[in-house]
Amino acid sequence: MLCGDLQDSRISALRVFDFIWIFSLFDMLVVHPASTCDICLDPYSITAEPVKSPHAIACGHTFCLTCLRNLTPSACPLCRKTFRLESVKKLHVAEPPELDGASEGPENAQLSSLLQRVALVSIEDAPDDEVVQVLTDVDEWLSQHSEEPNSNRPLRSAVAALRQYKALQDQTARDKAEHKRLRHELKHSRKSADHDLQTSQAVRESLLTEIEELKATHSREVSRLEDGV
Repeated sequence: MLCGDLQDSRISALRVFDFIWIFSLFDMLVVHPASTCDICLDPYSITAEPVKSPHAIACGHTFCLTCLRNLTPSACPLCRKTFRLESVKKLHVAEPPELDGASEGPENAQLSSLLQRVALVSIEDAPDDEVVQVLTDVDEWLSQHSEEPNSNRPLRSAVAALRQYKALQDQTARDKAEHKRLRHELKHSRKSADHDLQTSQAVRESLLTEIEELKATHSREVSRLEDGV
């Protein structure tokens, strides 16, 4: 029952996280159509062509996919933090109507960057140190900008979902370790039981042999005594 409840909790958490990610993507994670890649300086494509579309890396900086593929080693040219190419996230290039009334101040840019970073570490094999760093940066940013629980709700919701997701991942890892330990104990117990069975059979055969030898000795003594009479 516990395993079933845990699995249901995982599914619920993942559904919540998927909803938050989609909401954040269309609400915040957009790139201005006039933006350009900081490496090649070419404008980002608003078409489905992936190589010229903006992609965010673990540190939150954004470049076109072509330039990211050509970086050797895979490190951000702005802050030098390393990234994994398979973990980059494609961003949405905003059409002009999407920008109406949107704030382009530094606070909104920081918020968008933090949402991008949360999304980038919200994968199954994200390194723990990257997750901890993102959560630390988000907590610090929120404490500096507003302590009102209803402020910056997309970021707060995304972080809450990430924490729940990572907690479930940690629980899954502990469950796997416990399952492995129990399997090892069962294998050892079976091996010990087989050894004990073999030992008991050997002892039984040895005792039967001794009994037969005693019977033979007794028969010889009886025969000797009868012959003497």
